[in-house]
Amino acid sequence: MESQTTALPQISAACELIWGPNFSTESEIGNIFEQWSQGFIFSDDCKSALVQEKGGPCAVIVPAQAYVIKHLLFDSGVQLEDVTEAQRQRALEQALQSILLNISSDTLHIVHLPLQLPAISSVEFHKNLTLQSFNPHDLSSHISELTTKWGKDFGVLCFLYSIVLTRGVEDVVSDIGIMGDPSLVDNTFGHGNQSLLNLILTGVATPNVFDYTRNIDGMDLVGVAKKNDIGFLTLLEALRYCKVGDFLKCPNYPIWIVGSESHLSLLFSSERSLCVSEDSLFKKARAAFDTFDCEGNGFIPVTDLWKVLEKLDMFSDEGYVDMMVKEQLDPDGTGIVLFPAFIDAFVPGAWESQDEVFQNKNFVVHHYNGLRQSNFDRKVSYRIGAAAIYMEYNQIMEASTAPTPLLRVLRTKWPTIEIDWQSQPSIS
Repeated sequence: MESQTTALPQISAACELIWGPNFSTESEIGNIFEQWSQGFIFSDDCKSALVQEKGGPCAVIVPAQAYVIKHLLFDSGVQLEDVTEAQRQRALEQALQSILLNISSDTLHIVHLPLQLPAISSVEFHKNLTLQSFNPHDLSSHISELTTKWGKDFGVLCFLYSIVLTRGVEDVVSDIGIMGDPSLVDNTFGHGNQSLLNLILTGVATPNVFDYTRNIDGMDLVGVAKKNDIGFLTLLEALRYCKVGDFLKCPNYPIWIVGSESHLSLLFSSERSLCVSEDSLFKKARAAFDTFDCEGNGFIPVTDLWKVLEKLDMFSDEGYVDMMVKEQLDPDGTGIVLFPAFIDAFVPGAWESQDEVFQNKNFVVHHYNGLRQSNFDRKVSYRIGAAAIYMEYNQIMEASTAPTPLLRVLRTKWPTIEIDWQSQPSIS
């Protein structure tokens, strides 16, 4: 382990990447820096729930909360209502360690303040930072001490810098590419962007949420490369601005970060069957179709049909494809193939396989929002709801018609989901 001071080019480069090129370690960042200047602290009203004091740091706090839930519910088998202070602290340690190791290269670069320094400016913060380098195998013997430090003022910021430096500033910039935002934190409202969230969830700071890599207008855009422990759903998909791929929609654990226009919350359940298996017939067909439906419109040009069939290792002879288009898929000559028609024609049984997974399923969900002002009486705790998915999967309910933004987001994954929350008002 090697200790260094903050007068380093790595810290300066990370500062500009996080806050934007107009800021440096020698300039005051202002209110946005203050919004992020908190530690990882638990609620007094819900033993396992982290608190977010102000708008902004949800892109770090909510993923940490997701991993806390993962370690408590699925790794330790602890009932949330029975969590002790020792168990929740250990879960936080494991959560932060999991995030760092997911990003890890050969070396972990860990940032913290050597002393408790309340109410300091961003310039003083950067002057006092300490940078330490660890072998990933040694992190477990130091994570308890580090988590204690990150639980104090500026702890979330220190962890943010640790994430960026562990990935490496140059690699993060490369991950983002020319199409992404030049800074990880919005310099108007202070919330973290998709690249930052993806860096924490997947280890790569891509700004995209689709699976694999897509070529659009001759440019290769990198998406999510594999299935991960924690999932992601977003209101932007309900609004048709993007389409989240199956790797984020179907994580290893039934825990999803939920994105609104400017804030993140969390939805989770103990029902493991909510994570659809990777070899689902419907999932393979959907992924192949979506490769050529880049904007998520629900249709592809007829000229791309043979490519979809080829991707699924199906018969794609030109004469056969032309016959199917004229007789069954596009008899009116519109020039497009709709997804439901494609499924009915080429993947018989796919709807039924989905119905087996989703139809008439009932399960309990928990919703977490770390902002005090978003909770009743400012008491940060979980909201519990009875969820149900009914009807046949192909009787799709438009996400845009859902009565609340949260339900609109969830219907991008479960088109027929309804939730009855135990207490009022309903979560929006």
